Amino acid sequence: MKEYLPFVFVFFAFTPPLAPDLLPEKQWLQYETPEEAGFSSQKLQQARKLADQYNSASVLIIYKGAIVQSWGDASRRFRMHSSRKATQSALIGIYASKGAIDINKSIGEYGIDEVTPLTDVEKRATVKQLMTGYSGIYLPSVGQGGDHMPKRGIHQPGEHWFYNNWNFNALNTVFEQQTHVKLTDAFVDHIAQPIGMEDFVPHDAWYNYEKFSLHPVYHINMSSRDMARFGMLYMNEGRWGDKQIVPEQWVKESLTAHSPKTQKYGFGYAWNIPPHKAFNQRCYTAEGMGGHMLMLFPDSDMIIVHRANTYIEPWVAVDWIEIKKIVKEILAARTEIKTTIDESKLIVYKPDRKHWPALIADDPSKTKRFEKHYDNDGDPVTILRETNGQLIVNIPYLGNFNLYSITDSTFFVEGKEEKIYFEYNNKREPIKAIFP
Repeated sequence: MKEYLPFVFVFFAFTPPLAPDLLPEKQWLQYETPEEAGFSSQKLQQARKLADQYNSASVLIIYKGAIVQSWGDASRRFRMHSSRKATQSALIGIYASKGAIDINKSIGEYGIDEVTPLTDVEKRATVKQLMTGYSGIYLPSVGQGGDHMPKRGIHQPGEHWFYNNWNFNALNTVFEQQTHVKLTDAFVDHIAQPIGMEDFVPHDAWYNYEKFSLHPVYHINMSSRDMARFGMLYMNEGRWGDKQIVPEQWVKESLTAHSPKTQKYGFGYAWNIPPHKAFNQRCYTAEGMGGHMLMLFPDSDMIIVHRANTYIEPWVAVDWIEIKKIVKEILAARTEIKTTIDESKLIVYKPDRKHWPALIADDPSKTKRFEKHYDNDGDPVTILRETNGQLIVNIPYLGNFNLYSITDSTFFVEGKEEKIYFEYNNKREPIKAIFP
């Protein structure tokens, strides 16, 4: 029988967060007015004006486990970009507690290598050093090129902190090799389903491969309200109701800075820790390029989620400075500290889907002809039907999206929130998928 080293943690600088008073069950609940939660509607409007000015796609404000306000559609699933790494960290923590992964073992001991072979020194990097940015491995990775990296071999593992996607991609390989479970499946079974994510479906977790690396990048498309659920899991120290989903010690270690004090922001296990002065309170963020951010404020019992539309080219990105301005306005809109919640006054949150077109029921006898691969002059997409009957489109580098019929030959692409049309040959067979 295989033996594992003990699951060991270092001293924690992190102090326990406040546990939310309310957990969403099948649906999120919302305060009838911001004033019910101790916020000023007028002041929140100032924050919303900023969000509109910066083209934020979604902003979701949670206080004591219920929605204060939602701007945009909180059910719309955007690609998380690097904020997904916090979910990867949670899964590693779950399986490390079972003894399947020892974070103090080196990747050499786990047989990890690369198309460009790793050196013996690089193979000495531990799993923990990959998670915390101290691997000393500076190679191009799927999802990130080799620009602006230190020269390869200049630092040994543990010597120098540097944020590198290669570390996280290799962690995917470590995880799947040691657990014999795909990371995407583990996310469904151990996080998405247990905490009741409302919008996430299994095809929202996916991989992207490139020939130059053995380690694919792991992506998730997720809605703002599902990101907030994940945030509440961490606010509640890894518990959901009476079930400990992520080990409490792992949550504490994840939200403790391992990066050098010279860094402006602390970095834990895929979580960023802004300095206290940024918001005059504790804050922990899972951040993704382009403006995707899950922010925990345990001292205020608040969660704020910010999303940007990074599906379109060029991206409608929102930078950290702009997000920080929006968040400061939101925090300033809190005029009263409510210590209790009158749950009888909470209402069910309904997503803002006014922008959706009128849809019709899918008729597979009429839409089956669209199920195939389209080269699209080198910009390929594939339309297929899942086992549950749902028609989807796979778009490389963006993910999988549900298709809903507008007519028998035109579809609405959920998530990307646009229509897809088709070109036909003289036999009326679809030969090209067209996005406006």
